[in-house]
Amino acid sequence: MLPRHRTRILIIVLLCLVGYQLFTSSSSSSQRIVPSNLHDIIEDSLAEPIRQPPQRHKRPVPGQRLENPPDEIIPEAEPNGDQLEEELIKDTSKGINNEGLKNSNEDHIKPPIKDTPAKDKPIKDEADGKIITPDEKPLQPEDKQVSPDSGPSKPVGKQGVSNEQPLKPIDFADVKFKIKDFTIFFDKMEDYAINQPSIKNKYKTVKAAEKFATHKDHLFSKEYLENVLDIPEETYNALKDSHHRYVHNRIPQLIDEYGIKTFGNILPTDPEWESYQGSSGYVIVGGGQYSWLSYLVIKQLRKTGAKLPIELFIPTKSDFEADFCEKVLPKLNARCNVFDPVLSSQLKRRFSLGGFQYKMLALLSSKFENVLYLDSDNFPTKNVDYLFTSKLFADHRLMLWPDAWARTTNPKYYEIAEIKVPENKLRYSNYDKENAPDKNNLPPLSSYTFKNSWFHDFENTLPDPTSETGMLLINKSTHLKTLLLCLYYNVYGPHFYYPLFTQGSAGEGDKETFIAAAHAMKQPWYQTKKPFKWTGYVSQLDNKFTSKALGHYDPIQAEEISIAKDQGKDVEEEDKVDIIFMHLSYPKFYPDWLANNHDLIYEKSEDHIRMYGQIKENVGYDFDLRVLQFFTEGLCENYYDENGKPVDGEAGVSKKENYMGDKLLYLLKDQQVNEERCRDIFIPHLKWLKETAGKSR
Repeated sequence: MLPRHRTRILIIVLLCLVGYQLFTSSSSSSQRIVPSNLHDIIEDSLAEPIRQPPQRHKRPVPGQRLENPPDEIIPEAEPNGDQLEEELIKDTSKGINNEGLKNSNEDHIKPPIKDTPAKDKPIKDEADGKIITPDEKPLQPEDKQVSPDSGPSKPVGKQGVSNEQPLKPIDFADVKFKIKDFTIFFDKMEDYAINQPSIKNKYKTVKAAEKFATHKDHLFSKEYLENVLDIPEETYNALKDSHHRYVHNRIPQLIDEYGIKTFGNILPTDPEWESYQGSSGYVIVGGGQYSWLSYLVIKQLRKTGAKLPIELFIPTKSDFEADFCEKVLPKLNARCNVFDPVLSSQLKRRFSLGGFQYKMLALLSSKFENVLYLDSDNFPTKNVDYLFTSKLFADHRLMLWPDAWARTTNPKYYEIAEIKVPENKLRYSNYDKENAPDKNNLPPLSSYTFKNSWFHDFENTLPDPTSETGMLLINKSTHLKTLLLCLYYNVYGPHFYYPLFTQGSAGEGDKETFIAAAHAMKQPWYQTKKPFKWTGYVSQLDNKFTSKALGHYDPIQAEEISIAKDQGKDVEEEDKVDIIFMHLSYPKFYPDWLANNHDLIYEKSEDHIRMYGQIKENVGYDFDLRVLQFFTEGLCENYYDENGKPVDGEAGVSKKENYMGDKLLYLLKDQQVNEERCRDIFIPHLKWLKETAGKSR
């Protein structure tokens, strides 16, 4: 038996061991299993080494950016934005099979981390070891930045953007991940924000005049164009600074440092790079009512004999329709490209992306290197696969088509983009010809100045007329720089660049961003030489021509005509150049639009209308009949008998294969009223078109 004093000592030792164990266990992981008896406590305490406190990341000093922030600071979210993203993540596995979707975006839905220390907490200056308080911090973000791993700080440019190599080594694993989920293209985009009030609709007096490019009377001089928008000096300077830094810092960083070689999420080191190179296909933006219009365009593409694959871009998860994407489109060698719903939600919150900007996302996420983009209301009239292999495309890698309108781009854009415009006139306009003293003997081009001539006839300006980007053909690798700048133009387009390019005139939107970006980056582009054709008919209501669509011409044939003219040959253009695209803008083929506006049948006389009879001789078939056949068989359930066959006996058509009313929500929600429209308007009009197929009017 132990003496009493030794027993007391042993008890004290045991109590100390127990206390120590309880103290150390309080800082250990919550997952640690606590021993249930004194024996185990003593045994564990004797066996384990003393634990070190957990290591914590160093707090960054002012001006230092986190090595791998989850995202740039995001503007205030929409209500329930986080819940929406969580729901989107959960749903990505339900019915959507698309390589663009990923469930590994947790880093991109965390709250933004700000690179500022807590107030009143001292910070150690890593350069010299001094302890300083926030009020004493010697470095300002706009002057220089400190990295604990890089020694002395280095000077940086405006708004904290370094003019030198990055201070830290690049984490290429992180870069590759961000390329794969497309976030690399939007990282740091807020660094180039124009932190000034919007210039949209900010006119000194009125917006720019809406005139056709063939107009003869209005003088679109440099002075006139400079005095439409009211652009404060602070805004001008912010635009110039942002544009310069994005072009000279960010684009080289993405290409030279991060190794991006194409406008997409594929790298030369990927196994699929070889098959990606030279791949070609069509891209159309769908979703909701646009999926219906796109379906008609896809049907037309296949009817013309086009063989190249087609992607239908679906901008949001809610626009995905399983039967349509998984059963209908594959039979047409087409597929749905559903954009990552988490990234889509983020981009909407960060930049309010949507509408016009979906075109950029469709190009970015496309699996094709060569893309012929088509608006969902733009119908090729013949097989245009040949454009991809044409010499024109091989020489330029960006092909565009002209719009109707005179260019009204503000001359300050050229200063912002650092494009010099010398007072060297290159061509005559109709204004010059109309206002010349002697119309048969025009003054030499060298005699014209910025004051007395259209500004966009001078060297280094964008072409007049403007561009129509309802179709464009582009190589995403050769024109990577163009597309990166175009992305920037569209992110900051609605409040700044769209107004700069158009100044409130007709067609303000994304359409000038492609040609402007190529021009600014000094990359080649080609705009079709022959203007479009207004297509329509003479209305019996007022006996005047009514335009219903724009017909766009074959650029290859138009180029041959242009060369022949330059050689002094006499050619008849109208008979030599094919219309290859019909942009059906007014009306679009929405059932309610066609019915309510009486576009197919006059309201009072009930006479039928052939809207596109003008082009029948050019395209070689009845275009009205072709499009309305697709429209009626897709929309009208009562076009089919009880056996699912067309009531008019149309060959090769069946309800099972051609009826879309139960596959697209846009049609399904108006099924009853559409049945009435089909009975009273669409089926009778289709019958009339077939009965009068040999007529042009």
